[in-house]
Amino acid sequence: MTGARRPHVPVAQRRAQLVAAAMRVMQREGAWALTTRAVAKEAGVPLGAVHYAFGSKTELVRAVFQDDRERSTALLRRAVEAGGTPEEVLTRALVGYVDTVVADPGAEIVLQELTMMGGRDDDLRVAARESTEQYRGDVLDLLHRVAGAHGGTWSGDVEVLAESVLGLLFGLSVNWLCTGDDELFRRCAAAAARDLAARLIPAGAGS
Repeated sequence: MTGARRPHVPVAQRRAQLVAAAMRVMQREGAWALTTRAVAKEAGVPLGAVHYAFGSKTELVRAVFQDDRERSTALLRRAVEAGGTPEEVLTRALVGYVDTVVADPGAEIVLQELTMMGGRDDDLRVAARESTEQYRGDVLDLLHRVAGAHGGTWSGDVEVLAESVLGLLFGLSVNWLCTGDDELFRRCAAAAARDLAARLIPAGAGS
């Protein structure tokens, strides 16, 4: 008599399940506890299923970063599509980021830990760098779209502006994780949006 066969699970669905399991492991035990074996145990699947879906721990980390980036990209896209003044769009984007952190602080801790691990783990360094560059690209795209929608240009180097936004949000997140001051977190993000909007030079200004 043969045992019951495991139901077939599409690869995309399996990958999503394993990313969710990885997040649970890290939120419970810390990012340093992430191993393919721990994820397999959490998800209730054979270790081989994790290796088949991702190939390595590094690929699993890439998938965790990508899952977060897809949500971030959707947030920025909605902020632009809703329209309004540059300040309104930027406020919607930056305060929207704050709201996602406040709603799920565990995920923010995990993502920051994974990024910092890249500084000490050669296998993860490339994945962490790629993730950071992708986030920077998303912010850069946001700035270009805001400028394009209003026929203006940014004062200074727009790539430096994008990097400054990322650095600011990272610092504000760390501060919030220590203080838990939701209102200050949102006010700082809104102030950053106002300051950034003031850097947009309207078309024809100074001509």
